[in-house]
Amino acid sequence: MDDTSIIDDTFQEILQDFLIESFTLVEKLDEKIAALEKTPEDLELLNEIFHVIRTLKGASSFLNFDGLTHLAQHIEDVIHQAKDGDLIIAQDNIHTLLESIKLIKALLNTIRDTSNNAGIDTSTCVARLNKISAKSGIWSRILKRIKQIIKRDF
Repeated sequence: MDDTSIIDDTFQEILQDFLIESFTLVEKLDEKIAALEKTPEDLELLNEIFHVIRTLKGASSFLNFDGLTHLAQHIEDVIHQAKDGDLIIAQDNIHTLLESIKLIKALLNTIRDTSNNAGIDTSTCVARLNKISAKSGIWSRILKRIKQIIKRDF
């Protein structure tokens, strides 16, 4: 057995472990985002979602699945803003998050079938996630300014 086949076998083992763990994490995300719809300000739930998506992002980055990593980063940004109190997850945000999870599943299926994550267009969903994050940034700045005024005047 040469070095190349050992590396290929090792990669396939790592890939299989990644896929098993990732599909399990995505199922948890589905459940947690559905729960978030009922309690959008639940900090414990937001933290759980944040850690699940961060784990998925880290593992996909390690394996150079850039499309999956990129999408996960944008989901993480939205959830981070929500858990910091800069964003309340509204119904349309839930829809975008659920769409993101569907895309993650599609990416994982593609990785399972082809060992890469090419061919799935995430740009529209990423743009929606960016729009959510941008709105959050505006409201965060407004709230900080209001807090400064209240602190100064009272």
